[in-house]
Amino acid sequence: MSISQSTSSLWAKKKVENGKDLWLPLVTHLIDTKNVMNWLYQNWLSDSQRQLFKQSPLGANLEKTDVEKLVKFIGFCHDIGKATPVFQRKPSHAHDAELDTRVMEQLLKSGFAGLNVNELSNTKKSPHATAGEALLERWQVPVSIGAIIGGHHGLPLEEKPDRQIDAYTNNYFLTDEEPDKHNIWLRTQTELFEYGLNLAGYRAVNEIPSVDQPQAVILEGLLIMADWLASSEYLSNEDRVELFPLVPLNTSWKDIDTEQRFKHAMANWNLSGHWLPQVVSTSSDPYQKRWGFDARPVQAAITKAVAKTKEPGMLIVEAPTGLGKTEIALVAAEQLAYIDGENGVFMGLPTQATTNAMFGL
Repeated sequence: MSISQSTSSLWAKKKVENGKDLWLPLVTHLIDTKNVMNWLYQNWLSDSQRQLFKQSPLGANLEKTDVEKLVKFIGFCHDIGKATPVFQRKPSHAHDAELDTRVMEQLLKSGFAGLNVNELSNTKKSPHATAGEALLERWQVPVSIGAIIGGHHGLPLEEKPDRQIDAYTNNYFLTDEEPDKHNIWLRTQTELFEYGLNLAGYRAVNEIPSVDQPQAVILEGLLIMADWLASSEYLSNEDRVELFPLVPLNTSWKDIDTEQRFKHAMANWNLSGHWLPQVVSTSSDPYQKRWGFDARPVQAAITKAVAKTKEPGMLIVEAPTGLGKTEIALVAAEQLAYIDGENGVFMGLPTQATTNAMFGL
């Protein structure tokens, strides 16, 4: 399946850097995110997280191939709400008038007549995540999947956007009074949607499964992580190791080797490999082994209690400052991860001051 000139002219990102106009075609960013999300599912999730799709406590059981298709589809369609007049007319973050004019001229030449002059609806009512969920709902994608798209910037919609397109039609199709101007947006959005179905391995929208809440949480987290990575031009601002950089404005999406781009980015990002938690022996002092000091009585007691756990749950430790709660948490995390087949730790801290202290700031 090919991409038309009009669809390939849509932008996802644009900026001026060192005097050069740069952009990223929307279809390129969608493919980047699809590739990254699939990689994260295959390589970043733990076995127990993947098992949630096969043996869900709520009964929405999916086979491995079903999940792989769904992951690719969500990754590709996450920013389909950018294929709208309300997004394509947005200025660059730096409000660079010359760049914005060049991008607009490119869109007009590709058939999006009137984009620079037609009046839109209340533009703040249709941010691209909301627009994406509304479009997927229009194509009858399961509500549980559309909600993942709507929430991929961290804030799920409070209610279904079932009135969004009717209420703000011009934000989606520029006009409902001029068929030519209206229909090119309709065709472009449909083309992207069908391209995403095809890349994922679906033949029709009714093959897309619904998911339950635990599965949706995993998929939302994967999408947020994938979108963050696929939106990162460099590993850090200091070393300029490339991940998914923008390209010169005269570069078309056909000039971009998305597979090589993906492989190069992941080779640069995936520097540390997997954490494989090991059993924490209580026959010797794990605190002495890890930090060079003897465990305090409360530390030893909690570590021994966790070692007897058969079904990991929530562990709450309340103790005075300086007693060693951080070390307790780290040992307990390793113990529980080993028992439950997990491979990651999230550390949440209550204030900026306590966060800075963890990094010696």
